[in-house]
Amino acid sequence: MKSVPSFAVLLCGAAVNASASTLQHQCAHTQQQILSDRAPVCQHEPVQPYEYRIWSHDPYCLSRKGKEYCTHTTLNFHRGHGLSLISTPTAANAIAAPLSFTESRGRASVEPFEVRAIAGKGFGAIATQFIPKTTTILLDSPRIIASAQFPSYLSHGQGAELFNHALRQLPDVDRKLVLSLDKSLGGSDIEDVMKTNAFACQLHDGGQDDSYMCLFPSVARINHACRPNAHARFIPTSLVMEIKALQDIKPGEEIGISYGRVDLPHAERQKLYKEGWNFGCTCDMCTDSKYAIAGSDQRRARFAQVRKKLENLTPETYNAQQIVSWEQEVMELSSKEGLDVLLAADYERLAYVYASHGMVKEAKMWAGKAMESLLEWKVVDGGPRNEVRRIEELLLELGG
Repeated sequence: MKSVPSFAVLLCGAAVNASASTLQHQCAHTQQQILSDRAPVCQHEPVQPYEYRIWSHDPYCLSRKGKEYCTHTTLNFHRGHGLSLISTPTAANAIAAPLSFTESRGRASVEPFEVRAIAGKGFGAIATQFIPKTTTILLDSPRIIASAQFPSYLSHGQGAELFNHALRQLPDVDRKLVLSLDKSLGGSDIEDVMKTNAFACQLHDGGQDDSYMCLFPSVARINHACRPNAHARFIPTSLVMEIKALQDIKPGEEIGISYGRVDLPHAERQKLYKEGWNFGCTCDMCTDSKYAIAGSDQRRARFAQVRKKLENLTPETYNAQQIVSWEQEVMELSSKEGLDVLLAADYERLAYVYASHGMVKEAKMWAGKAMESLLEWKVVDGGPRNEVRRIEELLLELGG
């Protein structure tokens, strides 16, 4: 058996396999992550509560089962909006630490969309001007962040008290905005708003290892689309949710993001959205002909099958020609199904293949595409950067 080039060994190793999974996010919807797996969040050493004082109110705290949770509120968090956080004191201090050094006040720029009533959907975001691909459409700050674990410790009544304080202490404009959001899953007004509209976020919380529900009111007005024209990603350092255009968007077009993994087949998507948000998806992709839906499902199944083969490569099964052929197929399928946002690992894999055969120009090209994809769609300030560092090292070794 012929020897495998060193680049190929790295290609088949754990480093690339780690990035070859589907696109990860620091933040996703409460019921289902926007794209796929939970992203790792680096934990920091716990610090003493309230070392950083950004809060406008004294914390309102309740305890049970040996655990204390508090409502913390600031009236001027981002662009003049307030924020209420329900968490342990240690988590609140850790979350506040980077925010105390972030000057994000000021007035919001004019957004390239407006919220309008849409038949059968309630409300939605409609583009009011041409939005080029990769444009940041929206930077939305959370109005309420709540620990996902506190209901396991506090009684329902205690939880309601914390939520009521969180809502009541917000500025009037933010409180009204929160209560205007859709409600579809039951409970009190604020509980229903959170269950229907919040996103599940991973935060740097001082080693508490909790997960959080984050309510972004403007993002909540953006409807789901199975083949979205926009992409959501969470920025942990500022707690802001960014919406970017996946493609050129024309004036009058509705802006849509995917509430679940973008590569799911039709039946799984419908089940997810019915159980998670109590709606049946009526996007163009889901209301197409049975023939078209079946064709899409077949392409998505093949996309997943080929990518699994690529992710399970070993030095013994390495075959450069086969890898290139599979990756070409993956990219063709991705183009048809709108899955290009998932391809950073595939670009990186091709860079290693070409590098292992001394094809430096081609290796640099694919490494560059991998870097561009990561920076545009995945990597954010405060999030993991191991993939970026790995590609930087590859480019350095390639001399560029």
